Amino acid sequence: MVYLDTNVLIYASVNQGTEKKRQALDLIERLIDSETLMLSTLVLQEFVFTLAKLKISNEIIKRDSDFYFGFVGVEYDYGTLREAVDSCCQGDSCKNINDIIHLYLAQKSKCKKLITFDKDFKKLAPPSTLKIEILS
Repeated sequence: MVYLDTNVLIYASVNQGTEKKRQALDLIERLIDSETLMLSTLVLQEFVFTLAKLKISNEIIKRDSDFYFGFVGVEYDYGTLREAVDSCCQGDSCKNINDIIHLYLAQKSKCKKLITFDKDFKKLAPPSTLKIEILS
């Protein structure tokens, strides 16, 4: 399974650069076709928040989030939050708490890889053997 960071969904939904949009759409399509796409409740929460912040219509937010709900396989819970807070306080990286939660959720869902456009993930130590792929 492959866990996608929220920004991949954002680039697929909002045209913030033709190349990134195409790259995100192709990736999502490949993962769906291979039945390896993994999303979390945190990804969907951030997705809705970001689209609303970008003033995308509620109809589009509802349509797109309803589609992506079909790929949510891991929930953001108390235990994950607790682990992420402990980790970020040890590493002085609490400003990246959501990214750390994503790492723990990817691990919890037994994903082999997390894919993102966010270069900040490079400085965060992934749990166990999780591979992080940074798209450009």
